[in-house]
Amino acid sequence: MSDEDVDKWLEDFSVPAEQLAKCATPEQVQELRRRYARQLRLECSVYEMAMDKYSASHEKVRMLGRSTETNAAKELIRKWMPQAASYVETEQKKIKAGKHSTDSNIYGPALVLLDHEVLAATGMNIMLNTCLMEPKGPKFIKLALAMGKAVQEEIITRKEAVERRNPDVHDKFYLTVTEKVKLESLKVRMKEYIDTVGGWDKRLQLKVGAALVDCIQRTCYVPNAFGEVSTPELCAAKGLPAPEPAFIHNYVFERNRRAGVIQIHQKMADAVLATSPDANILPWTARYLPMLVPPRPWKGVVNGGYLKLRTKIMRQRDSAWQMDCVQRGEMDGVLKALNLMSEVPWVINKEVLNVVLKIWEDGGNFGDLPTRTDVPLPDPNSPEFANDPALYQKNVRKLQVAEEFKDEPELYYPYNMDFRGRVYPIPPNLNHLGSDLSRSLLIFRDRKPLGEHGLRWMKIHLANVFGVDKCSFDERVEFANANLDKVVASATDPHGEGDCAWWMGADYPFLALGVCFELKRAIESPDPTKYMSNIPIHQDGSCNGLQHYAALGRDRRGGSQVNLVPAPRPSDVYMGVATQVMAKVEHDAALDVPSVEEVRAMLAAVPSYESKDDVSEEEFNEALSRRMKLRALLDQAQRKKCAQFLNGIITRKVVKQTVMTSVYGVTYIGARKQISARLHETFLTKGHIMDEKLEDDIYHASCYCAELTMGSMGDLFNSARNIMAWLAKCASKAGLSGQPMSWITPLGLPVVQPYRSKNTKQVRTKVQHVLMVDNEGQPVSIGRQKSAFPPNFVHSLDSTHMMLTAIRCLEEEKIAFAAVHDSYWTHACSVDIMNRRLREQFVHLYEQPLLEDLLTELRLRFPDVEFDDVPELGDLDLRSVLESPYFFN
Repeated sequence: MSDEDVDKWLEDFSVPAEQLAKCATPEQVQELRRRYARQLRLECSVYEMAMDKYSASHEKVRMLGRSTETNAAKELIRKWMPQAASYVETEQKKIKAGKHSTDSNIYGPALVLLDHEVLAATGMNIMLNTCLMEPKGPKFIKLALAMGKAVQEEIITRKEAVERRNPDVHDKFYLTVTEKVKLESLKVRMKEYIDTVGGWDKRLQLKVGAALVDCIQRTCYVPNAFGEVSTPELCAAKGLPAPEPAFIHNYVFERNRRAGVIQIHQKMADAVLATSPDANILPWTARYLPMLVPPRPWKGVVNGGYLKLRTKIMRQRDSAWQMDCVQRGEMDGVLKALNLMSEVPWVINKEVLNVVLKIWEDGGNFGDLPTRTDVPLPDPNSPEFANDPALYQKNVRKLQVAEEFKDEPELYYPYNMDFRGRVYPIPPNLNHLGSDLSRSLLIFRDRKPLGEHGLRWMKIHLANVFGVDKCSFDERVEFANANLDKVVASATDPHGEGDCAWWMGADYPFLALGVCFELKRAIESPDPTKYMSNIPIHQDGSCNGLQHYAALGRDRRGGSQVNLVPAPRPSDVYMGVATQVMAKVEHDAALDVPSVEEVRAMLAAVPSYESKDDVSEEEFNEALSRRMKLRALLDQAQRKKCAQFLNGIITRKVVKQTVMTSVYGVTYIGARKQISARLHETFLTKGHIMDEKLEDDIYHASCYCAELTMGSMGDLFNSARNIMAWLAKCASKAGLSGQPMSWITPLGLPVVQPYRSKNTKQVRTKVQHVLMVDNEGQPVSIGRQKSAFPPNFVHSLDSTHMMLTAIRCLEEEKIAFAAVHDSYWTHACSVDIMNRRLREQFVHLYEQPLLEDLLTELRLRFPDVEFDDVPELGDLDLRSVLESPYFFN
């Protein structure tokens, strides 16, 4: 970017003084200004940038004389653009002339606020991307809402840009867009839409989006054999067959309900995905990318993050009340945590990226990478059919973002929260909350010497990503030391075989590869303590939800299961539950009872009398008693049958998901499904064929195992169960009073549960009628308020713990810190500092009477409601957490 371009982009923007103060030379100042200018350009109208790219692509094709120089997606949109833009322009002229229907009277004033080419580019980008991501076709309502929101965001962007350039002219954007509009009634509606553009309701978004879907659908056709795009009118005039539409509006039936979908023509999908598939997804349509400069600090709910792009501090679920509470809340601690975390600079790990790209070029099908080669497709009606292409596209987007930013000297991530306060990076495609692939591609910008203990922590981290994390730290170091030759081989030739491919056997192979690269350099350096490292080292909570419940209830027995008390090696709660389940299975498998078939035969032999009038009272009672005893015996026989089926099959993996989700309110049905999925995996791995009998056996065995697992959880974590029940009861009573459950976290974040009764209403659009859910203003859903409160309350506390730790690490200790909920990251040299701080903050958090404070708050809000006292607390010494080495490990 030239100096002139820099000046142009910064003419209505001031680089923050605190950033300029860090520059020591004029050259550094200019480089900083250049980065801010580039960031502003990234945030500018992405669809206008897309138009520039299409135009440049078209000119390149014209000059080279061959269309193969551009990829199929760009080429298609270039061909569709003239007709689509012309059609939108015609529609805009009709609206401005007052030639509108009842429907266009609603969406029309919005459509004339933007240039016709920008609208066409917006529509085609979203239509093509969404339809490629969902081969069965996105639901019409989903697509239309996405279109409407995109138009809304574009209007906001344009409005803010115009007003920044003309601060002294009131309503400059309105004056600009209405300059050639003569109808006063239309100008009034345009003014209304501009003034309320930040708060359009779903009905308006749907109407606007549907109108744009209609425009694109009417103008985009499959090219003919010569690669030319025509229209039905031109084909009719030439006596040629009518062209096929590129996007088809269709209906599908799901759960006995009809739903409209928009499907891409198979020829179009094949053309796009067959030629240069990695380049066909349109990355420039992503508005929210990693930043080149530090994000704006949050000072309120809508004025932080990106320099100009509008983002909200909370990903609220259509709850105006929640946003109102957040706006009025005193959240200095929350804002400080978000702002400090956003200042941590990252870079792309180019070593790992190069290996990933080579694997991708060779066909993929490793780790998180799906296959790129032709394989037999699953049944089109199966979930796998829908998921595989979506996974493919998501990975392409990640790799494209990594490629785009791989040479940047630093990257930043702005953060926001969900309604419970859990923190997320705003850029969706490549961030450290993603999969193994995403996490491996991001490392800290700053390098720091390993110091006295850094090499040890790097080795422990290597063991962790290999799944060697149920043993002591010393044993993990031994694992790394025993495999150092394989570490060196993997880092030297990651595409090789034998020891060179060792990294591929890790639980998280791409993270493991990144550690191998770093560890090789460290051990080969003259003095590893001085080796400058920038790879993040992770410390993860031990079934963190149960850790929070154990602390809330001062539960010493439960706390020992999740490492709240010191121990020579980590306690494995999943194995603890599995051991209890195995013991019960072995007991039931040895029951001295007849078989199920024999008991059923006994039952069949007992007379079944419909009435006491048929026999004497003595005979009736004797038969009834006999049947009751046999039913109890049948239950034992069925338990024995299930236990014998499961004997030797129960493992940590079978129960892990159920244990993990138990703190989040998993139901018996949910637990059965989770265990059933693990049993299916087990039998398929052993080579069994899933016939009807095996399916039936797995179903009954998973019912039995779910009951045992949840029972074992109750035995081990009785205190947690009592607290969950108490929290649910509180939420139920609040709901019966007509209010959503709400509370304030220890850092001052107001949390309001958004669950309300569903209200559907029919909305007519240009394409079809749709049923739209609008819950705002509806009565609260007592059932959802009740079931969701225990996990949401704990999530609000785990986010509080993370934020408290972030503030201490980043502000006081001046060390790097990042988090994936209950996984905390820092440099190898500062793991000990982070570990001390996160334990101190956990103790500090739970030394407060959190449940008593909640009860006091509820009694003040609902003086006429009788809430039960807080469950009795146990005798856990919270300060034992400070000395527990495996609390986070």
